[in-house]
This record gives sequence, structure tokens and C-alpha cells, in this order.
Amino acid sequence: MITLVFSGSKGGTGKTTLAVSLAIVSSSVASTLLIDASAEGGATAYLLGDVPPPYLREDPPSSVRRVEGDTLNLFVAVNRGPLANSYLVAENVRKWSQEFMLVIIDLPALTDSDAVDRYLPLILESHSILIVTEPNPASMESALYTFSGKRLVVALNCPRPYPKSVVEHYSKVVASFCKRVNADYVTVPYEPAVSRLSPSTLRVLDYTGSEYDAAIAKLVNLLLRSK
Repeated sequence: MITLVFSGSKGGTGKTTLAVSLAIVSSSVASTLLIDASAEGGATAYLLGDVPPPYLREDPPSSVRRVEGDTLNLFVAVNRGPLANSYLVAENVRKWSQEFMLVIIDLPALTDSDAVDRYLPLILESHSILIVTEPNPASMESALYTFSGKRLVVALNCPRPYPKSVVEHYSKVVASFCKRVNADYVTVPYEPAVSRLSPSTLRVLDYTGSEYDAAIAKLVNLLLRSK
């Protein structure tokens, strides 16, 4: 199953942190590959720190590294810089989907038409799209799209504290959108512990709150579910 993590043209939604959390949790029950398709290499930094090349953008097969951990069956396709040949990356994604039960592609924010064109092969290769949006108008407008033929899951993510009334309001907005397009959604509460994620503190997810844990578990189950 190939899942692409999408936030539209809006950065700062906690998309990469959420993708890393999902990859760590899913790897305890299913072999997981997290593909860092972002030029900033955010997922790479969270899981492995400052790693040397080769990177995804230049040599996809050699970019795959294992994340150490007693309960983890997790690999990362590390990256720095924008993808020059996304068609080549998409070919490798197709192969990796035969090796791993779950392949998660962390896409950058698509801020212009050139970025959309550059990453389109990865969107087309994906079975499902995880839309990560925040409870605010700009994020909603940027991210709530449909993708022809793709299964949608929406994560209403709170990367920072929001008033309960605001989260409840936008939960209704997301629920209405998902009902209209036949998608699933999960509200992910603010969890300060995940801001401390780093290669040396991956076990911080053992100390997150029950509501956050339940939301992540639900997302993992949805992503592993067949169409």
C-alpha cells in the first residue's frame, strides 16, 4: 500500500512530524518505508539526523537506510534537495511497494504549478492520499481536494494548541467534506511530546497521551486497510 502525505500549498501543518509518527507506529506491525520527498529533508533529520548521500533525488535505490530500534521494522529513503527526476523515483516506489507492507511518501507543500508538475508522478503512483490540514481557514482551503481514483484519508492535525471550540468547528467542516467525497477522517490532538522527536529520542512516542495514541493508531489502521 502506497500512501502519499499531502498538505496542499500550506506548510507548517505538522505534516512531516505526523508522517514520522505514523511510520514509527506502523513499523511495529508492518514493514514500513518512509520516503522523504521533501527538499528540506525533514523526515530524514527526524529519524536519522544529518546523513551523507546518496540521496533519493540522485540515487533512489541507494538512499534507503534502516532506522535502528528493537521494535522497528522501519526504513527511510533519505533526501536533501528537490527531486530532479520524479519519474525515476516513481519507478522505484513501485518496486518498493512489493517489498514493504506500507510505503509512506512525505511530499513537500506544493506552492506553485512547477512543484505540482514535479511531484505528479508520485501522486499518480499512490493508492491513497493522506491529507493533513490544520483547523484554520487557510489550511482548509489549501488542502481539501479530491484526487481522481485515489482513496482519501483526512487528518485534522493540531501541531499547536487550538481552542476546543475551533477544533470542533473545523471537525464538522472536515466531516462534511469527507461525507461528500466518501473519505475517512481522524482528528489528531495537540501533543507536545512529538515536538521533541529526534534520532536519539524516538521513544518519546512511548510517552504520548492516550488521545494522540488512539488517533495515530486509527490512522495506521486506515492506511493499512485495502481499498
